[in-house]
Amino acid sequence: MFLTSEQSKRYAEFQEFAAAKVEPFAGEWDRAQEIPDSAVAELGRAGYLGANIPPELGGQGWDTVTFGLLNEALGRSDSAFTGIVTVQSMISSALLKWGTAEQKSKWLPPLAKGEIIGAIALTEPGGGSDLQSMTTEFRRSGRGDELILTGQKKWVTSSQKAGVFLVFGKLDQKPIACLVPRNSEGFEIEPIYDLMGFRAAGLARLKFNNVPIPAANIVGKPGFALSHIAPVGLHYGRISTACSSLGLLRGCFEESTAHAASRNVGSQKVGDFGMIQSLIANMGTNLEAAKLLCWSACRTEDEGSPDAYTKAFIAKYFASRAAVQAASDAVQIRGASGCHESSPTARFYRGAKIMEIIEGTTQVHEFILGKSFINETPKRSRQQPVTKPSAP
Repeated sequence: MFLTSEQSKRYAEFQEFAAAKVEPFAGEWDRAQEIPDSAVAELGRAGYLGANIPPELGGQGWDTVTFGLLNEALGRSDSAFTGIVTVQSMISSALLKWGTAEQKSKWLPPLAKGEIIGAIALTEPGGGSDLQSMTTEFRRSGRGDELILTGQKKWVTSSQKAGVFLVFGKLDQKPIACLVPRNSEGFEIEPIYDLMGFRAAGLARLKFNNVPIPAANIVGKPGFALSHIAPVGLHYGRISTACSSLGLLRGCFEESTAHAASRNVGSQKVGDFGMIQSLIANMGTNLEAAKLLCWSACRTEDEGSPDAYTKAFIAKYFASRAAVQAASDAVQIRGASGCHESSPTARFYRGAKIMEIIEGTTQVHEFILGKSFINETPKRSRQQPVTKPSAP
């Protein structure tokens, strides 16, 4: 991995933050199913919640590689904690691209400083990844340009703490996105507990009971929500999740190699056994491959490459699947102790599976990537170098 001196410095800072402020408490947060407000405030004070927001709006304005390094460092300690950074970057990026000047000046500075937490409300109880089947509805109130919002969303990360939500629905059958403050009349938030993993990520079910939405809160144009606004947020979400998965994968590798090097079985170390070496060899190789894919996705985004979206899909697809395999193998290497909550591998095991589901399931990624690769076939064929036949 080739980093600039500034990126390397930042990465060291992120790792120190995670080791001191996150890792010692991750198990406690997981059991309590909640991240304390004080821990979220630490993220804000460090400037990490404004990673992708420009300095003139109160953020850091970091490049995507640095943003990825932040997610990797935090993901090593707690993927649920990283979820706050993920969602904050999603709503911020959507507003940066499609928000009005007034929306940017009102919402981005407090989002950057962590004075307010954001959430993206896309998924519905009956829809899952099928965004086109949304039933959440906006309708005209008859009072100027004001809208009325009805419907439900579910599995919304950070919504237990969020102060503003970017809610997607339909207006006259056209997809639309609107900002909905937490204190809006008719807005109910019902916490979701007892998830397999990601327990401290603050998921909730949202209920909109004739919530009034002023016209100033509409983001972009009606009809653009799923084709233009959502893809921007989801793109940053995939990059963040890919890098967080990479961090989780690194955690599994480090825990496994440390155990293999120190744990005795009779006169031998656990790492002396060929079957353990095989598991660690696969884990370490996947770690290196995931690094390259994640940093490639980050760099192509910084370069404005047309391949940026595909690279993010590839990185998230590979890293999340590799994290699941690594977590399973990490528990296997530790044996009974790996199944107990005293070992971080038990939390890694439960959390890793969530990474295959959030920001698009593995199967959705396979559908999109498979179709993309097939459609690229004619282009690749045209790009093949033409060689002259050899002389007889």
